Amino acid sequence: MYYSRPVRVFLGILFLAFFAWYMHTHFAGATMSNDVGKAQPAASVQTVQAELQPQEAEPVEPEAVPTPEPTPELSPLMQTAKANADAKGLPMPPEIDIDDFQYILVNGDHPLDPINYEPSSFAYLNMTGEDTEVRTGYDPNRQQVDYRIGQPLVDMTQACKAAGNPIYLSSGYRSYNDQQQNFARVCYNNGITDGKNAEGNYITMPAGCSEHQTGLCCDITDRYYEIKNDSIAEVPTVQWLAQHCAEYGFILRFPQDKRDITHVMGESWHFRYVGVEAAQYMTENNLVLEEFVALYGVA
Repeated sequence: MYYSRPVRVFLGILFLAFFAWYMHTHFAGATMSNDVGKAQPAASVQTVQAELQPQEAEPVEPEAVPTPEPTPELSPLMQTAKANADAKGLPMPPEIDIDDFQYILVNGDHPLDPINYEPSSFAYLNMTGEDTEVRTGYDPNRQQVDYRIGQPLVDMTQACKAAGNPIYLSSGYRSYNDQQQNFARVCYNNGITDGKNAEGNYITMPAGCSEHQTGLCCDITDRYYEIKNDSIAEVPTVQWLAQHCAEYGFILRFPQDKRDITHVMGESWHFRYVGVEAAQYMTENNLVLEEFVALYGVA
């Protein structure tokens, strides 16, 4: 088709205009979609700068330290006991009521009050441990002790028997009158009047001053002895008892090496109830009852 010159010029201008529009539109879109390296909007720059700056560490909560339990304040009695024990290089004594029945101190300097004291109730035990019944009815053929030590005494003697040792409960409770007669007899047989031997130690206690009147002790051997002497210390039964009595709340009341304190001749057969806690403390620290109660201010 043939166009006149003016028409061709017009069409050329129109084509160029279209071409210019097309190129502008195409490359402007490409630039917008591939603008790497171009300046970012102000908000984006701030965000990047914030990310590059060092971040403050989150505060770390310190580990909770348990608050220690406050040390219980010692009673005046225990303050005295602790101070006396510290002065002797002994560990802290057990927290006890020194006025409780098992800590009663009876000796030549501490008679019973009242002088004719007797336990409120009694237990009657088989002397050779053939049965373990703790009876409460009077029976002259069984050994009589304070009822409160009946079961511990049975437990101890049965354990002794189980270890292969025979036992014999030869003397438990004695009344004031019984002790009075016993004192007179022993003094007469030994040609003395005050119950003491040549060393000044008691071989028998005056009435009112004997632990037997409390019912809290018992003489324990392997068989009946008409006269007890130092040789009994070699008997396996009393040796076992000396080693294990604290486990049951008993102590060997009059050891040979404590005569200067007890003022009683050594009696390897005489076992006294004081409760497990006190017995273990006394045994571990080689104390007799006089030394133990003195820690609590009992003179």
